[in-house]
Amino acid sequence: MTRKSENPIFLERERYRRRRLMDGARLSPVLAAFLFLLPLMWGASEQVPTASVLIFLFGAWAALIVLTVVLSRRLRNATRENWQERP
Repeated sequence: MTRKSENPIFLERERYRRRRLMDGARLSPVLAAFLFLLPLMWGASEQVPTASVLIFLFGAWAALIVLTVVLSRRLRNATRENWQERP
């Protein structure tokens, strides 16, 4: 008496990857908050030049923009492929 369940234990590879991409997109604001608050922790231990902090902040900002673009494109492509497979 085996019954095929609606929620399988193991996910298909594409569905698993799409869910991990969605998790990454959900986690990116937390990463951004951590990166932007990190220079505040530097100031407590030693004096850090303002120029170094600004370079770090703008570098983190640029990296987050690139990360967001990559994640959004991959998610959009995964969603398109998913919709094209359905009848």
